Amino acid sequence: MAEMESAIQGRDAVCYGDPEAFASEMIQMINKKENGDVRFAVGEEKQVVYGHRCILAARCEVFRAMLSVPPGNEASASLVLSDIRPKIFLAVFEFIYSNCCSLSTHMVIDVMAAAIEYGLDGLTKLCVRFMRDSIQCSTVCEFIQAALTYQQTTLQEECLLFIEINTEEVFNSPGFNEMSEDALSFILKSDKLTMDEEDILMKVKEWAHVNSVVTGSTLSEVAKTVIQHIRLPLLDTEKLSEIEQQNAKDHFIPVTLIAASWRFHALKRPDPADPHCRPRAGTLPRESLKIVGRGP
Repeated sequence: MAEMESAIQGRDAVCYGDPEAFASEMIQMINKKENGDVRFAVGEEKQVVYGHRCILAARCEVFRAMLSVPPGNEASASLVLSDIRPKIFLAVFEFIYSNCCSLSTHMVIDVMAAAIEYGLDGLTKLCVRFMRDSIQCSTVCEFIQAALTYQQTTLQEECLLFIEINTEEVFNSPGFNEMSEDALSFILKSDKLTMDEEDILMKVKEWAHVNSVVTGSTLSEVAKTVIQHIRLPLLDTEKLSEIEQQNAKDHFIPVTLIAASWRFHALKRPDPADPHCRPRAGTLPRESLKIVGRGP
């Protein structure tokens, strides 16, 4: 009896071969006209990509539904996918066929978007891991925006941590002015930015100028959400006076925010629940900040 059980257990054991060799061989099947039984017209240029119905259907529910045709009509299947670039589509194919994917910082966000659209959780995780390993000043603005757009919480947190540690370098990077107002607002909520509020305000105004030109909107329209997260009470009265004079010309900052900052300095009684009165990690010591514990 024991020998029989041992034999059964041995027969049921799963023994894995070399996954890299398997992946390498499977990749050779991608986009092969001679043995593909389904074709796609991909991108605006309608580039033809060949695939194998059984592999695509087995690995992806979206393709399974897409390729569901009456028996006998399989050879006639031809699908137009104009909303995805061929390079991105082939990256999706690479994952489906081999469980691997070749990625770069220039394409990983588009691949992740496609992975989410096609329900490929494994590919989404690969993209997130690649981005987490590739966070640097030149990429973090784009990555945090993608993380927010596609609700990738871990990636959001790691991007924000990097920005908090390297605030000045990130805010001076080319990607900073390309961020959406939602992404910039998310960053500006942080207490741990290692940059003084005066410098943060200057960079936000620069961001608003760039985006007002791009969108054809006024400074106040572009910055109406973002400006709410600037902590004006952390500036001294001399700087506030300067800002108020300039604001009379460009109307960049809502008057209510400036008035609240003057009230803070007049009463010297910060509201603990008001984030505008809370110093950041990089807030410089000022006489007015003694009342919130960050004066000299």
